[in-house]
Amino acid sequence: MNWNEVSPWENTWIEQRGDDYIDFKTGRAEKLLEVVANDFPGIRGKIKSYYTSTPLTYRDYTGTFRGSVYGLQKDFNSPLKTLIIPRTKVPNLFLTGQNTNVHGVVGVTIGSVLTCGEMLGTQYVLDKIRNA
Repeated sequence: MNWNEVSPWENTWIEQRGDDYIDFKTGRAEKLLEVVANDFPGIRGKIKSYYTSTPLTYRDYTGTFRGSVYGLQKDFNSPLKTLIIPRTKVPNLFLTGQNTNVHGVVGVTIGSVLTCGEMLGTQYVLDKIRNA
């Protein structure tokens, strides 16, 4: 979703955006459900409830600029500037997710393996993956 679509509410906070924002999100959800229902007839009858989020939601919960789903913007020319490693200086506190290692689905997967490796030993984790 483009930030411009939610910019009218950019100076608001979660649960304080008003009915027009709720209507906006409901409208977007309904459009998505229409598309899904074309491929999966009857799906609406199987949905008890749903939750929607926008870039504003991500911004408010994660503090990322304009609610970036992929977290911190990485610079391939200088990757160490935004590198966040799993091990912290706080004993037994480890980080994982979209901002560690590299962004995206593959980055999160690799980051989680690295975090598990920090806790359990890299070789142990890799052996578990290979023998799964």
